[in-house]
Amino acid sequence: MAISEGTPWTSQSCGCHPTQVKQFNEDMKRHGIQCAHMRNDGTLECTSRKARKNVMKMRGLFDKDAGYGDQANS
Repeated sequence: MAISEGTPWTSQSCGCHPTQVKQFNEDMKRHGIQCAHMRNDGTLECTSRKARKNVMKMRGLFDKDAGYGDQANS
């Protein structure tokens, strides 16, 4: 399924503690990442694959099952 505004990609494991939401949203904005935000409960929500890749890269995470253009290594 494609990632879009109608079908956003969400992840609790790439998210943060609810007390850190404001800081992570500010960090993503400072890094110029658009189409991604932390929900109030700490769940990461991305509406584009590029945003997903950039957030994972910013946090030093990677997807071992990544496809072409995804964050495959740290």
